[in-house]
Amino acid sequence: MKTFIAYRHTGEDPAALEKLLGSVRSAFDQAGVSAYATFFDETVFQAKSMGAKEIMSHAFAVINESDFLFVIQSSDSKSEGLLMEVGYCLAKGIPVVVATHQNVKHTYLPEMATLSISWVGPQDLISKIAEVDFSKLKF
Repeated sequence: MKTFIAYRHTGEDPAALEKLLGSVRSAFDQAGVSAYATFFDETVFQAKSMGAKEIMSHAFAVINESDFLFVIQSSDSKSEGLLMEVGYCLAKGIPVVVATHQNVKHTYLPEMATLSISWVGPQDLISKIAEVDFSKLKF
C-alpha cells in the first residue's frame, strides 16, 4: 500500500516538521505502507526552481499512485496546498484519513474524511497509525 502525507509547511518549524514527518513515515513503514511527503524533496524542488504549480502537479501525480491520503492537522492555520490535496482526493474518490491534533478546533476536515484520528502528541499519533488496518479503507 502507498500513502501521500499532506501537511502544513508554510510557517512551520522545519526541524520539528522533519522530526514529525520522519516519525510518521517510519510508522507507516512498520505498518507495511509506503509513505511519501513532499517535504523530503524540498531540495530537489528548489534545485529545479519549481514553483507552486509544478509542486502541486507533482503532488497530484504521486497521489494518483497512492491508496489513500494521510492528512496531518497540527494547528488551526490553513494550508492552501493541503486543502487542494484533500479536494483532489475527494473529487477522485481516493480515501482520506485526517489526523487532527486535539488542540485544533476550527476545522471540518475530519467530517470529510474516510477515517478521522485525534492525537495529543507525536508518539500518540505514531501509536494510532500502528492501530489502523489501512487495507480496509473504503471511500
